[in-house]
Amino acid sequence: MFSVIIKNKDSNEISRLVKELKDSGLTVGVDFDFMYSTGKYDWEMQTEIPRQTEFVFYNEQAGLIFSLKYLD
Repeated sequence: MFSVIIKNKDSNEISRLVKELKDSGLTVGVDFDFMYSTGKYDWEMQTEIPRQTEFVFYNEQAGLIFSLKYLD
């Protein structure tokens, strides 16, 4: 398994990434999964927690290609 975390992308941008993955022949639940977390403010620590999405690829090569293409 290969995990990639994308930060500060809104749900529309993540939907576009998922569509591109599907268009490339990958299948959600088979080749990869993803979990989107909305950003929030932690009042106790007085810090902002950015929104992020974790992509998990079950094929390391697909995850590596994704990370090279989409990570800043």
